[in-house]
Amino acid sequence: MRGVNSDENTGSAGISAMIVFVALILVAAVVSIVVFKFGQIIFNDSGQDAADTEAIMYGKIIVINGILTAIEFDENDDDGDCPDPSDETNLNCNEPVFATLQITLELSPGAPNIDDDEIKWAVLCENEFDPRRTRWSNEGNLESVTTATDSGSDPGAVDEIEVGKTYMFTLSLYHTTDTNNDNILDQGGCPPNYLETHTLIFAMGNSGSYTSWDLRYDESLEIGEILI
Repeated sequence: MRGVNSDENTGSAGISAMIVFVALILVAAVVSIVVFKFGQIIFNDSGQDAADTEAIMYGKIIVINGILTAIEFDENDDDGDCPDPSDETNLNCNEPVFATLQITLELSPGAPNIDDDEIKWAVLCENEFDPRRTRWSNEGNLESVTTATDSGSDPGAVDEIEVGKTYMFTLSLYHTTDTNNDNILDQGGCPPNYLETHTLIFAMGNSGSYTSWDLRYDESLEIGEILI
């Protein structure tokens, strides 16, 4: 004979179903929180990646070449390392004190346009008298930049650096201090020096992004020499 469910059995089944239902709601809530948190993390990471990518692209200057266009020497170098000024084989004689470099450059693809005076440059070199102290430097901006078809000396030729165009400018490298009162600057700054490698840095506005290039000098230091 088939049994008949009692009210007690029916009530137990209802309570069990309610417990399962509440458990499902709790599980769904936990899953929803996890999915929400995970999505938030992905969104934040994506935003940070986009910001990092923009900063990287914003800071890219591509140097096509760098050419030594002028150089001057201290023919009366008397710092003690040139016993015979007529000895042209001694690299310590006729020490370079001033030079100009013509730099040809482009803005990297994907970078936003930027005002020419917002791009800063600096050339860094070792402190020749105490390498442990702050390095010597020359610095400036690209306010005098021109398109590559101009002479590179007209400060009004370009106001904004744009992607897809080639530009050039002339930077000056020189000592900043006269130590022996001969009216020739002979310390500080970064004029070229034989067999040394100096660092050329471009910084893009206030973004904190920069690019650096080596200026490699050989034993000749001749006008027209390609350094980059």
